[in-house]
Amino acid sequence: MPKEILEKKIQKRFFSSLINQEDGFENTAIKTYQNLVFLRYFEVLKNNFPLLVEQIDNSLFEESIKAFMKHTPTTPFVWQIPNDYRKFVKKEKFFGKSSYIYELLYFDWIEIEIYMKEYKLKKDKNFSYKQNYKLSKSARIKRFKYDIINHNFTSKRENFLVIYYNFETNDVIYREINQLIFELLKRLNKNQSLEKVLKQLCLENGIDFKEAKKVLKGALEELTFFSVLEKMD
Repeated sequence: MPKEILEKKIQKRFFSSLINQEDGFENTAIKTYQNLVFLRYFEVLKNNFPLLVEQIDNSLFEESIKAFMKHTPTTPFVWQIPNDYRKFVKKEKFFGKSSYIYELLYFDWIEIEIYMKEYKLKKDKNFSYKQNYKLSKSARIKRFKYDIINHNFTSKRENFLVIYYNFETNDVIYREINQLIFELLKRLNKNQSLEKVLKQLCLENGIDFKEAKKVLKGALEELTFFSVLEKMD
């Protein structure tokens, strides 16, 4: 066997033993490397999922990390590893029927995702129902089944959040919104003004359009001010 091929096989076997945390290497240098690799994953995930760590036993958390390592993260970026982990444990139903756990994972992860991306701030913050809007790339909307925002993690309560980057304070804001605003933000499109989208939504749900327009204006003005809503070009 050529030397280059042999070296590649040895390297592949070595890295496999580290990522898969294989047994049989007690009291060896490989075991030390295994521990170092595991601790790296452990620290990254622990620091990025503080709510999860509060809710599960440390042994279960470690078990989930080892299972995830065998799956091998697809991203080359350390800051994206938590999202790979989140997707993995959800797909594998690693935490069983504790669906609030998966909402906790999203709640923590989305802050990282929004914070790590770069945005171009648009300065036009004058709100108008006649304008066509889109949800900013610096914002997300999410329907939760559990009362995560109030830290009642296992209490079922349907709630709707807009999560966005605050350009003035440089942090990520979680804000609860009503279902009508949530559905309105979901339906935003370049072919209709905000007024037309709201009118159709009210018609479908038996809601007085004029009253809804009046009640929602303040909240929509705030979302525009904080660049959650952006005017379409």
